[in-house]
Amino acid sequence: MSDNPRVAAARNVLSILPLIMRTVGRAMRESASEVSPAQQRLLGFISLRSRTLSDIARMQGVTPATATTLVTTLEHRGWVRRTQDLADRRRVVVSLTGEGREAMATSQIVAEQAVAALLEPLEPGELARLVDGIDILGGLGSGERGGCS
Repeated sequence: MSDNPRVAAARNVLSILPLIMRTVGRAMRESASEVSPAQQRLLGFISLRSRTLSDIARMQGVTPATATTLVTTLEHRGWVRRTQDLADRRRVVVSLTGEGREAMATSQIVAEQAVAALLEPLEPGELARLVDGIDILGGLGSGERGGCS
């Protein structure tokens, strides 16, 4: 083990992620949400802007064939639409539909409520410190503090 405080902080952050993901996954299953946590992440990625299948494969860490399968599932549910890229007709662009935005919003509410329930035992001061810490982490991810994005 390292006594580097950044490594210790990283270890702590990484140790809590599985609890959060289990909590959200369980809530989505119990609510009969149509959207799985993995689909929620993919819909969120596509919602930021239309994406190519290559973008999706890179983000998911999968092969282009697997990305195609993932997108086909979302497309069959009516959550995304595929179109040809006007600039390069060989490329396929995937964008969110209105139904996809609705499904994503509904599952986001389920996820937020599950995490809020997890945080229920926190005292107001503890909750404020947690929010401050999350804001700091979010700033790193956005590049505001020189971190990687």
